[in-house]
Formats: sequence, C-alpha cells, structure tokens
Amino acid sequence: MLIGMDVHKRMVNITEMEEDGSVKENYEIENSEEAWNTFVERYSSIKPEIALEQSTSGKYVAKFLRNRGFSVHLADPEKIALVFNSPKKNDREDSYKLVKLLRLGELPEVHIPSEYSDELKSLVRYRKSLGEEATAIKNKIHAILSLHGITVDATDIFGKKGMREIEGSFKKMNENEKIIMDDMLKRIADLLNREREIENRIALAVKEDKRVNILMTIPGINVYSAAVIISEIDDISRFPTKEKFASYAGLVPRQDQSGNRDIRGHITKRGPSMLRFILVTASHIAVKRSVKMKKKYLSIVRRVGKNRAIVAVARILAEIIFTMLKNNSEFMDRIDSLTERKMRSMNQKAMDAKVSYNIAQSVKLIRERLLTKTSEQLFS
Repeated sequence: MLIGMDVHKRMVNITEMEEDGSVKENYEIENSEEAWNTFVERYSSIKPEIALEQSTSGKYVAKFLRNRGFSVHLADPEKIALVFNSPKKNDREDSYKLVKLLRLGELPEVHIPSEYSDELKSLVRYRKSLGEEATAIKNKIHAILSLHGITVDATDIFGKKGMREIEGSFKKMNENEKIIMDDMLKRIADLLNREREIENRIALAVKEDKRVNILMTIPGINVYSAAVIISEIDDISRFPTKEKFASYAGLVPRQDQSGNRDIRGHITKRGPSMLRFILVTASHIAVKRSVKMKKKYLSIVRRVGKNRAIVAVARILAEIIFTMLKNNSEFMDRIDSLTERKMRSMNQKAMDAKVSYNIAQSVKLIRERLLTKTSEQLFS
C-alpha cells in the first residue's frame, strides 16, 4: 500500500492507493500527536510508503513517522507544481497527486535530514541570526557617529581602541543620543555574550564528530564554519559526485545550451545560502594560507578578476571537501600549528559550554513584565 498526505497546520488529507493504482480510501485526520499515534497503530503491521510535501508541518510529520519505522518520501513543492500545471487544487487532489507520483517512481524528493543534522542546523542558524542582529545595531551606531562627523580611526571600531574613541565622542552628542547610544552598546554586549554561549554549545555538540576535525584542517574553516557545512551536508554519500555537491551548494554556472550554442552565466545560487557563504568566506583565507589554493586563485584571477576568482575557488574548495569527507582524509596543505590551535579552541569552547537553562524562569520574567506593562496602560 502507498499513502499520499497533504499536511496543513491543523488538518491532514490522506489518500490510500493500492499497488495497481486504485484508490482504496481518502480521509482526513487532525494534525495532532494523538491523531498521529492512532495513525501509527492503524498502519503498524502494513508500514506503507508515504509521500508528503516539504513544509514546516510536513517536516515534523516526516520525522515523526520516520522515527517510528515508516518509509517516508518528502517532495519538493516547487517541482510538484511544475509536474502538475493544473488549475485544479484542493487537499484531496494534492494528496492523490503525491501518492500517484510515488507509485510511478517520479516523486521529486528532497533529503530528510538526520536528527543530529537538524539540531546542529538550529544552533548554527540561530548563531547567524545573533550576528545579523548585532550588525544591524552596529550600523545604527555608525549612523549616529556620522551625524556628528565623528570618524573612529580604528580597524574595528567595536574593538578596544574603537570603543575608547566612541566613549570619548559622547560629549558631542545630545542627551537623547547618549541614552540611545548607551542602550545600543548594552545590546551589542549582550549579543556578543549570547554569541559566545551558542558557539560554545556548538563546539560541545560537534567535538566528537570526526568530520569536523577533518574540515578544520582547512585554513579558513573553524569549528563554527565546519558545523555549518556538516549541518547542511548531513550525509556526504547522498551526493554521487563532487560536481553534484558543488551544484547543491549553488556554485556551478547557469547553462543555456541549444544545438551548437553553449552559454554559461553566473553561478546558480541554488541550495543553502549559508553553505555557499561559508565556502566563499573560507576561500578568502585559504588563498592566503595555502600555497596550492593560492596558485589556483592566481591562475584564475588574471582571466576573470578577483570576485569571480574567489567564487571559482569556493567551488574548488567544495569539491575538495567532498573528496576529504568521502575518503576521510585531511586537507592537502594542512598547517599543523593552525589546526592544533583550532582544535584547542574547540575543546575549550566545549568545556565552557553552559548546558543549563531555565525556561520556566524566563517565562515568569516575561509574564511579570507584561503584567507591569498592562497595569501601566490600565491606569495611565
């Protein structure tokens, strides 16, 4: 038996199909843990293959059923829409389309990540969001300083020297701007502390992962960037070739081929943007620290310029990473002192990781502040 599911936040439409293509039954269930437990009991002896679309709710259901021994296939919604270019769309029809494609062996599937990969991805993406939040506040500080013609002569204005110069510039600001500046600086300090805590937690999560140790032999890849790469790859064996992996990272050129014409454009930028960003960022360091990577970069930069050359090196780096993980081998130009320093840093971060948390206390604090705010509104 085969099953297609159209999963929504509250309800799920299910179509059962026999191997001969006949529809046995179509019905709806609630998208709740109780309903899914009943579903598992109903099909526990049959264990049908199940198809559903990738979505926030769909991912939860896919993992829930996979962890209970079901064969689950997660479909790419964009490709499904291209296959069925039809104005007819409803829950019953969608679940039927999914099971039909599954039966024909034509379901455009996406990878269902492991639990380890999923948890790691949550950490690294949250760390990224903290960095973006800090950058937004730093830009506002830059704007206030510029309004007063203040230029900070420091490589990093948020380093020790830069902060001393910012502190000295307070006298040029009015009282309100001082209050705003003080608040923003406190928020940056808090964000930097939270970034450090999350980075420590990431180090603790990956310190036993041999793949992370292998990746950190590459100049430009530390424990955080290695964790990003692992979280996006999950299992390197799902990519048959290094070219397929580079394509997954969105680092291959667009191609328009017809007859004798073969035009190649900019990279596709498909796939995980974080993976692509990490590879490009690491390439800037690799071409400075690795003799072989520098030679590759210099041979390309003469033809296409600096920016495109770095992207080309990022693709080469992606293919090298594929080979390293496939063969369980270290980077060709490993710098022992640099690698050992990164290993020590990872181990120290893992030791410093705070694994305790108090959700109940955080909820209580928010409730108290909301209650105070509501009281002030009522009596204002």
